[in-house]
Amino acid sequence: MDSIFIARQPVVTDSKELFAHELLFRDFTDRSAVTAEQSVQDDLYATSRVAVNALNQFGINRVAGDKDLFINADERFISGDFITMLPKERFVIEILEDVEIDKRLVSRVEELRKMGYRFAIDDAIFDEDFFGRYESILPFVEFLKIDIRENEIECVKHTIERLGGYRHLRYLAEKVESMDEFRQYRDAGCTLFQGYFFAKPEVSQKRSLDPAMQTLLELTGLLSKDSSDPAEIAAAFEGAPDLALQLLQFLNSSRFAFKSPIRSISHAVMMIGKGDLLTWLYMLAYANGNLSKMESSPLVSLAGFRSKLMRRISKLHADRKELQDMAAFTGTLSLADSLFEMPMSDILNEIEVDESIRAALLRRSGILSDYLEIAKSVERADFKECAMRARRIGLDITELESSVLESY
Repeated sequence: MDSIFIARQPVVTDSKELFAHELLFRDFTDRSAVTAEQSVQDDLYATSRVAVNALNQFGINRVAGDKDLFINADERFISGDFITMLPKERFVIEILEDVEIDKRLVSRVEELRKMGYRFAIDDAIFDEDFFGRYESILPFVEFLKIDIRENEIECVKHTIERLGGYRHLRYLAEKVESMDEFRQYRDAGCTLFQGYFFAKPEVSQKRSLDPAMQTLLELTGLLSKDSSDPAEIAAAFEGAPDLALQLLQFLNSSRFAFKSPIRSISHAVMMIGKGDLLTWLYMLAYANGNLSKMESSPLVSLAGFRSKLMRRISKLHADRKELQDMAAFTGTLSLADSLFEMPMSDILNEIEVDESIRAALLRRSGILSDYLEIAKSVERADFKECAMRARRIGLDITELESSVLESY
């Protein structure tokens, strides 16, 4: 096997807060050279390797924080002993759609459920065969994952109504890509969602920013200018005392260990540095100005991942500090249209950014755009596209894999 990639995709609640992550696996093996016997081993090997990477190489807390992890499993993985190596309080085992639900599997899932393991049915198709196939195992699974590309909304509504007696079941809509789809499946009874609906805003050309968001934009614009100084930035913070208080709360977190206590806002600005302060402001904006929500917002999680990964990609590619800072800023800024529900062009008219950042975000051109597209392909678990783009700009795939893992 040439190289192994792990990606995670967020699972969010109906209030769009981060609930869990799904771990996804891909490798770059030449499939034409894989025998039928080797192919049978693929699902088991994939699940095992993902679990090993998550547990041993960089840790569950690093990849998931305090959230749970969904992970695919075939019947051999569920029936074997390897499953017991997974912390049952952190993992949800997804029973793949091609698994045969026979008496032996149901008995094994029931046994594991009594031990505290949790299960989901992956890619459930609500057709006339659904109950015949899954009814025996429904008492022992907690989640039904619904591929909305393979189901009709009316069938989903009808089936969820028929499943009303299984009060323990939770319904997760997969591949949700628009706000309309999110609303449809939420109204049908789904309480969990997977997809990029939160990153595809309903753009309104005439939308105006509320005062808090306007202040955040003004501060980020000020920080983006090379000519701004700490005193000027501190004065802007002093005009927004709520932000100043949240900044001090942030600086008192465990991430920072300053040798001397913070004496003032200008001192805080000097200690944290403009680059980190700019990133923090955008993270706060993605959390709708609420510091307590920064850990539960999928936008915060996604923007933070893009920023860290693009910085590491830039270091692998060019190793220039200035370009690394610009790459990280581009990754953070790339979701601003989702945050403000405004066209990116309008947002960039409000703040002063380097032309190369503008080119990446508006015209998808330049090296920063290449970095951004690689990050997006990782998020989608489209590792074929990721590898193609990486090789085109001369990145080593193994080093890129390490950078992906380090960015979680």
